Amino acid sequence: MDKNKANVPKLRFPGFTDPWEQRKVCELIEDYIEKTEIQNQYPVLTSSQQKGIVFQEDYFADRQVTTNDNVGYFILPKGYFTYRSRSDTNLFVFNRNDIIHRGIISYYYPVFCVKDTDSNFFLRRINFGMNSQLAMAAEGTGQHVLSLSKFKNMITTVPSLPEQKQIGLLFEHLDHLITLHQRKLKHLQDKKKGLLQKMFPKDGEDFPEIRFPGFTDPWEQRKMGEMTCLITKGTTPIDKSGNGNINFVKIENIDSSSGEINISSKISEEEHNGYLKRSQLQENDILFSIAGTLGRVTSVNKGILPANTNQALAIIRLKTGCLEYVKTYLKGKAVSDFIKKNPTIGAQPNLSLEQVGNLNIDLPSFKEQQEIGTFFNELDHLITLHQRKLNHLQEQKKALLQQMFV
Repeated sequence: MDKNKANVPKLRFPGFTDPWEQRKVCELIEDYIEKTEIQNQYPVLTSSQQKGIVFQEDYFADRQVTTNDNVGYFILPKGYFTYRSRSDTNLFVFNRNDIIHRGIISYYYPVFCVKDTDSNFFLRRINFGMNSQLAMAAEGTGQHVLSLSKFKNMITTVPSLPEQKQIGLLFEHLDHLITLHQRKLKHLQDKKKGLLQKMFPKDGEDFPEIRFPGFTDPWEQRKMGEMTCLITKGTTPIDKSGNGNINFVKIENIDSSSGEINISSKISEEEHNGYLKRSQLQENDILFSIAGTLGRVTSVNKGILPANTNQALAIIRLKTGCLEYVKTYLKGKAVSDFIKKNPTIGAQPNLSLEQVGNLNIDLPSFKEQQEIGTFFNELDHLITLHQRKLNHLQEQKKALLQQMFV
């Protein structure tokens, strides 16, 4: 392949046609060594793989994990880069201080700045497409160490400075958009968590902290078994081929946040109507995971029928009560507390069908159940929409990184 063609990305901004150039990293960055002279001279920072540069007290739940003496730690000015030079997994993630004018960081985190290079572009350049090169440059057998001198000796490819600025600005905007959606999603998830605690009575009480207007009667408690006409489970198909035209639902097919069912396995009609007949699913059946990952909840819609399931999912078929309310209750604190106290520990944690039948369900009037169920169903839908948007943006970023970098 022509060398110039190999150094041209698939996707570019209009007006840029020159091939990218190979440059040593040392031509693009400068060391920055300034150390603290007094204790806690600036806020202590951590460079994390998932969250970037963060305050250490936030990252480690309001406690610092540096030594009592942080005199001699590196100072990290705003806009400057760092990375953890030691890795157990051979993965090295580079971060830029975008949160504070000056912070301090352990001497295991080299500090540097860029020169004659766009900072936004460089941040994406070193974190995309260079992982194998970084891993090869690291030394050590147990804990891998990537020294700053080794990093500076590496070779990478870069475009002209104007093209760097265009690329850097695009990804800076995209990352900002992703961060906004992550915050919105977390806000909704936290709101749901708080409402699940406040809109249901605490243990031993008959009234919730928050109610919809017009409802004042005390709640009652009933066993799940009293509300159902069926609580059962399936079994593992004998035929392991996954062939057939009957959908087969497993725990991993149920999205942990949205509850959506994404089918990946099939069974035959002979199995479905034969030894798996007791676990044939019907519309509005509740599926509740009772083995391995406990407490995952969804309900069956007619779009996936005919369908069946295995022994890791309990099938709960209601005869009384509001479907959406019961699903919401099963996702709440009372049931999660029950699961923590009552699993049978074997090869994997599990709940028996008898335990599921003995679950205590706090019940208001049917009309109030409907109000609560509808409210949380709409909130779940909103959370799902935000999750999908976030996933789309992350996939869009991934695709652009693959096409816009050499």
